Amino acid sequence: MIGEALATTIATADRTVLDRIRGPIGDAARAAFDRLAGQTAEQRREQRITWCAAARAPVPPGIRGVDPSWIEAALADLPARARDAVAEGASTAVDVWLARWACAEIPPMPSIDPLLIRPRTIVDLPRLAAPALQAWLEDVGADQLAFALGPHAPPAAAVFGDRVLAAVARVSSPPRAGSLGQRRAAIERARVEPGPGALAIIGARAMAPHTDPVLRRQLVLRLPRAIGIGLARELRSHARAPVEHTATSAALFAS
Repeated sequence: MIGEALATTIATADRTVLDRIRGPIGDAARAAFDRLAGQTAEQRREQRITWCAAARAPVPPGIRGVDPSWIEAALADLPARARDAVAEGASTAVDVWLARWACAEIPPMPSIDPLLIRPRTIVDLPRLAAPALQAWLEDVGADQLAFALGPHAPPAAAVFGDRVLAAVARVSSPPRAGSLGQRRAAIERARVEPGPGALAIIGARAMAPHTDPVLRRQLVLRLPRAIGIGLARELRSHARAPVEHTATSAALFAS
């Protein structure tokens, strides 16, 4: 939210000021600025209006799409009054302050599209419901694991499940064949402890270079906190990997 607020104050043609801001806030501000720069003048105006309204609101838009476990964690150390301020609306200055404190790490969340099962582009990702998002990450991870293992992939199904067998067929034909990045990088991404969530971790590592800080935060907030915390770490640590070393957008979002 801070990054978007900063981006709305900078002239469209001048990114110099934002380049001087370091850390997550600077990354978020530059990502928001770049999104604005790729829009028409009318789209930029509407986007700025939306961001300004979100900055003034006690709770961010789309908060009901955040997994409740994140809200509970945010409220744990706040007065009981904060729970009412978030759930029922803030009517006083104190309630506004409490609601904003509880929601400080929650960006505006797009509405969930219940009919969207698989994303067609990266824009669709934050609109996925939690089960669809997790299933997509696991499929991306299975593709990467099958690619990394090559002819040794079928035996891995005994450890990682039948998703890997299905991935073996997928990665051998377009649009995935030849578009899953460098095999050496895929092998590194596939270094995980077998078990629940392993494929989602690999998938998060593969798609991280295509994301910005706001999108990464939106994705982890869709999922239960117990899962999201680990994925947030993986997304953040792999976000700066060379994008040419990982799967292309066409491979990631293939049906």
